[in-house]
Amino acid sequence: MNLPNALTLSRIIITFPVIFSIYFAAGDVRWIIFSAVLYLVAALTDFFDGYIARKRNQITEFGKFMDQISDKFLVTSVFLIFAYQGYVSFWLVFTVVGRDILVSGLRMHAASEGKVIAANYFGKAKTVLQMALVLYVYLEKIVALDIPVFFQIFQWTVILITALSGLTYLKDSNVFSEGGK
Repeated sequence: MNLPNALTLSRIIITFPVIFSIYFAAGDVRWIIFSAVLYLVAALTDFFDGYIARKRNQITEFGKFMDQISDKFLVTSVFLIFAYQGYVSFWLVFTVVGRDILVSGLRMHAASEGKVIAANYFGKAKTVLQMALVLYVYLEKIVALDIPVFFQIFQWTVILITALSGLTYLKDSNVFSEGGK
């Protein structure tokens, strides 16, 4: 297994202690910091796996597939726990999960026709903003930030970009065009 694929898989593995440490932190700032550091390490693997794969010419079909899965697993898992704990809106979780189901379905449909729906700007922006929102929630929990207006604007921006990302993939898929089935 090459290093980029190992980094991608490590993101999935690291997600488990991230989730458990958030869930069981019970307000203990040490556990929250531990979880935040693990999350940051996992999020950084998203950058480094792609960077190293391109630099070393080690891009694989496995890596393309698992990179998306590991991103979704990490971010969605954390958002679910944060929503359960009341830190983020269930609308955020609904939008993230709904968009991911839509895009996965579109990609499977395209693949069945021998086509590939590549990542686009909105998809990349969505990932960066979602990961940044998670880090902001950690920061709020660690240093007790209390800027509700900023948080609400940030959260709804992430919801909007996530939805736009899904709609962009839907438009780019041509699934509703005359030739689409």
